[in-house]
Amino acid sequence: MRSSAAAVALAALALVPGAASADERPCEAPGKLVPIAGKILNNSLGPGDTLGTLQGTLAGSKKLKCGIHGKAFLNPDGSFGGFTHSVVCDDTLQAENAVDSIHSQVISISRFDGLPNFGSCGIPGMDLQYGSFREISDPQAGRGQFSPTGGGRLYIEGTINCAGAVDMSFTGHVCLVR
Repeated sequence: MRSSAAAVALAALALVPGAASADERPCEAPGKLVPIAGKILNNSLGPGDTLGTLQGTLAGSKKLKCGIHGKAFLNPDGSFGGFTHSVVCDDTLQAENAVDSIHSQVISISRFDGLPNFGSCGIPGMDLQYGSFREISDPQAGRGQFSPTGGGRLYIEGTINCAGAVDMSFTGHVCLVR
């Protein structure tokens, strides 16, 4: 069985360095672009899947505690395209209908920024890999405090080890509506 890192490493060879889109998604009104920074602690669940936690700070003071699920996707030509990261936070906000409550959520598309630096773990019969990578992630949609149209950009630095732990730190901007 291939690890997600191995699948990513093999597919990454088909990527052109800097494959992320050149333009940051705009923050549409009534949203406001604010700085965000934090860390993500994931485990690889299998080829192309990760699950973990995200802790961060919005606008320098508002704390975030969220779950995160990463799912690899392929480009139309079959080459590795990146990850769809789904983030759901532990806040509770009133929905627009003034009856229901919701938890903030953001969906972001992440692509490698350059080629990852992966090596083999050397475990016979397993294609596990370790190393470091950089990603650029563009929020596409949200709810709760995040803009339904997405907006902003995150810059991610990460590592994966032979046990499947994927640790990342991020900085950037995200579009908030609340």
